[in-house]
Amino acid sequence: NDAGESAARLITTKEDQAKARKWFARALELGEKRQFDYAIEYYVNGLEYWPDAVEDACKALHGCGVARRQTGGKKPGLKDTMKRSMSDKDPKKALLNSLWLFGHDPDNFGFIEGVARNASRLRAEDAAQWACGVASKSLETAPKASPKQFQQIVSLIEALGDRAAVRNESTFAVAVYQMGVELLGISRRKAPKDHAIEKAIKDLSTKLTILKGKYRDGDSYRDSVADNEAQQALHDQERSVQTDERVDELVANAEASFKENPDRPGALKMLVDLLCRRELEADEMRAIGHLVNEFKRTEDYRWKQSADDIRMKQLGRKLRLAVKSGDADGAKRAQVDRLRFELTVFKERLERYPTDNRVKFELAIRCFRAGRFDDAIPLFQAARVDPKNRTACGLYLGRCFYRKSYHSQAIGAFTDAIESYEVTDDELAKNLNYWLGRALEDDGKVEDARKTYGKILQLDYNYRDVRARLDGLPAG
Repeated sequence: NDAGESAARLITTKEDQAKARKWFARALELGEKRQFDYAIEYYVNGLEYWPDAVEDACKALHGCGVARRQTGGKKPGLKDTMKRSMSDKDPKKALLNSLWLFGHDPDNFGFIEGVARNASRLRAEDAAQWACGVASKSLETAPKASPKQFQQIVSLIEALGDRAAVRNESTFAVAVYQMGVELLGISRRKAPKDHAIEKAIKDLSTKLTILKGKYRDGDSYRDSVADNEAQQALHDQERSVQTDERVDELVANAEASFKENPDRPGALKMLVDLLCRRELEADEMRAIGHLVNEFKRTEDYRWKQSADDIRMKQLGRKLRLAVKSGDADGAKRAQVDRLRFELTVFKERLERYPTDNRVKFELAIRCFRAGRFDDAIPLFQAARVDPKNRTACGLYLGRCFYRKSYHSQAIGAFTDAIESYEVTDDELAKNLNYWLGRALEDDGKVEDARKTYGKILQLDYNYRDVRARLDGLPAG
């Protein structure tokens, strides 16, 4: 029908994906060499073949753009914006132009909106969802975001969700509508007296509620659940607790669905979710097997990531059980096993996404835990450009310097983190001051250490060993 046809996704052939990956691989090499202009060019060239390559290209292009900006790269000029029109009649050309401009100025909301709008025009739905997410974060942190900017992105998000509903893609549609509701919530906080925002939230929330209730929960809402048997299956899938027999039945149904629809991501996601629901190692290993096979078949790295995430949860659970049982030797072995595996995982992810500061942060923490401070320090220094992890990076960076007995550098790192952290009385703030006091004490700055420990006692009299340390400082 016309609605379904207009809502159809852009489909990229495996041949075009293979061509795109060659461009992406070269772009990755250039990014690692800090040749960001060339890297952005190569990512855009590859995206011409595969516009929906979010994990392989869009996120990496964004990372290159941020790194380029931090190293003093120039923003596009008037000539660039005229040459690369974001309003070209050809939606693919308009999208590629938007991506190029966005890569060279990732903070420019107009370029972010251009990527989202043109990806939506092209029906590159995954890219459109990603770009709307980037735009949402930009609006959330922008001090002077206008109501019109919020409205532009919400309109794109709602249209994206509407098309997904027409295509019967349940998980995608729900995620998109949820993003829209959250963005409207941010808009309401910025303009609490705007009644139009309240109405928009109500309307979009109603769509979300109807969609959740009408269709089967999964990546594809193929049929409305009308008969009692289907209703019961939907109910059981959404419940967190079922009988083992019912879960086995649901797993069998999901495996059959996946065999029938191997190219539908939602089928595998549902199967993996059911296999992991009971936290039984045998089921989880089956889920890992499916994910690894899908990675080998498609070369889509997100499946490998999901498999590794399950394995990390298993190792974490094994450690918790050993600690709970009082098995000190077993806990120590489990801790080493988990740390060794996580180091391998996050090192591999950083090789895949060298500009992803979240991955750098996670790898840096594992290096810190392993006592590899020389490896951890540059990773924390790079990762602290991410506002979400900036203060935590400062804490860990200072602790790395402290463990290496670089007390002056540790003091500087802790002090910078404390000054930039707006909260003064939460656990992170107390932790920063505690380690600052330790560094001052070991550096011989007794009076400064005394003052720092004193601040902590005023917040939390029983915090760690602060009282004992304060009492142990030499007088005078």
